[in-house]
Amino acid sequence: MSVIALRPGEGRAISLGPIQIIVQEDGTQTRGTLGVAEFTVPPHAPTPPAHIHHAHEEVFYVLEGELDFLAGTETVRAGAGTFVMVPIGALHTFSNPTDRPARFLNTFTPPRYIHYFEEMSKLIQEGMAPGAPAFTELMARYDTEVVPSPATR
Repeated sequence: MSVIALRPGEGRAISLGPIQIIVQEDGTQTRGTLGVAEFTVPPHAPTPPAHIHHAHEEVFYVLEGELDFLAGTETVRAGAGTFVMVPIGALHTFSNPTDRPARFLNTFTPPRYIHYFEEMSKLIQEGMAPGAPAFTELMARYDTEVVPSPATR
C-alpha cells in the first residue's frame, strides 16, 4: 500500500439531493477498517431521522458552519472544530438549522456504511421522497434503527 494524498474536493462524489458527499476512503486502503467522507450540508436541508447504529461507530468533525446534533436526549450546537463521537448504540442525528452551509468530516468504522450512501443516492435519483419506507428499510439493511421522534411515538 502507498500513501494517498487528496487535495480539497478530490475523491468520489455522491449526491444525496442537496447534501453532497466526497468519499476520501471507502475502506480500500485501510484493510476494510475505516471509511472517511466529507459532507456539505446546505441550510435547512433534509437530514436523517434520529437513529441508532448497531454495527459501526461514527465520528463527525465540523469543518465549517454550524450543525445541531441530537446526542441521546440533548441537542448540541456544533461549530467549526467540534468533534462528535457516536459509539455503537447511541441515538443521534444532525441538522443545519442555520442560514449558512456547513461542512463536516465523517468517519465510519467499519466503512461498510459508505455503501449505504451510494444506495441512498440511487433512491433519491429515482425520485423517492425522504421518509419513504424504502429509506427505513435501507437503514435496517445497514444495521441502523430509525427511532421515532417523541411527537410520533
